[in-house]
Amino acid sequence: MSNAWIDLTRTLGLFASIGQTAGNASVRIPCVQNVSSTFEDLIACFDNYTVSWDFYSDETYAAAQPTVEELSGWEELISSLLSVDGNCTSVLVPQSIVDIYDVSLFTDPEGPQYCVASESSSIDGVYAKGWGLVAVPATRTGILRDIHLSAPHPAYDLFTPEQAGALFKSTGARSLVIAGRIRGANLAPSDCVIPASNTTTYYKTDPAHDTAEPFFSASKVIRNWQHANGGCPDQSCAFIQLHGKGVDSCPTDTVFLSTGLGRCNSSIAWYTDTVDRPVKRLKNELTKAFSTWNISLPTDSACSLTATDNVFGRLLNGVAEELVCTDSARADLTAGEFIHAEQAIISRGSAAYLGWTTALLAAFTTSTASDDAQLVVSGTRNPGPFHN
Repeated sequence: MSNAWIDLTRTLGLFASIGQTAGNASVRIPCVQNVSSTFEDLIACFDNYTVSWDFYSDETYAAAQPTVEELSGWEELISSLLSVDGNCTSVLVPQSIVDIYDVSLFTDPEGPQYCVASESSSIDGVYAKGWGLVAVPATRTGILRDIHLSAPHPAYDLFTPEQAGALFKSTGARSLVIAGRIRGANLAPSDCVIPASNTTTYYKTDPAHDTAEPFFSASKVIRNWQHANGGCPDQSCAFIQLHGKGVDSCPTDTVFLSTGLGRCNSSIAWYTDTVDRPVKRLKNELTKAFSTWNISLPTDSACSLTATDNVFGRLLNGVAEELVCTDSARADLTAGEFIHAEQAIISRGSAAYLGWTTALLAAFTTSTASDDAQLVVSGTRNPGPFHN
């Protein structure tokens, strides 16, 4: 049985738990304790605990949401992680969430070490809270690129958590965030972003479209930390969300990249001007790495998945935090820090990791925290083009 099939059946198992209630005793999540696991295995293990489809009632959702004190502790913990440099085991979990989160030093068998903040307990086979997972390299020298990778839609956009984890490791990225709930864990509609189409529903637990989700808070803290620590120069820094699209969505595009702008004249001009922007570079490098794929931007594809409603994308694109639920980004305020990648299933599989790694390393310059000499990707420091 292939690994892809095992992953698929595991994910379908999450959907099978529809209608569960959180009434059982909590169980310790054992993922970190498996010392023989790779970092990719660790992420796959935690992905098993993603809160499943229609799991919450309004009452159980409210109980799983962080209180004001817990949210403050969650944000404080993430800020502490970002400053780790060989002192992961001394990071203190704030008192308000000390019974919810652990901080663990994880050593990959290949050598890299990571500092991981993860929920400690599950109920009914899923995260007790579902706030998500955050990881950083355990030392500054492990940071090779100031790129921040995330997977907002675990268990729905299949294999994106595993992909994000693998690319975080292979590129020496600065941070990794993986949401802890499937986007439809609570099927109540979001009161944050209201879609323009009456055929579209954004759920309360969709972190791409609701600022009440802890994923948004985590992403915001990382953005604020990056801006306070050298900023986010367009040659070396970006916040990359990995998504997955169905076979019938934008079927001619293997990977559709956008920065959260639509197709008005000013947005099209932003994509087509002569300014060197992260999303343009990544498109070019992915095209080199995957010569038979169609890698597109909004200027060369009619795909509607432009991420104009993405709340973190709006924040990165200059919209004030208090307005991200209602206001779209403007091209004249958009620096290009946000990259939204909608991918066909072939782009999310492990066979594509090397090509993605090659593209990311070429698209972004080295972090000041380290240099390329410390990078080992599948046994080589300079991975060549990958074709599929």
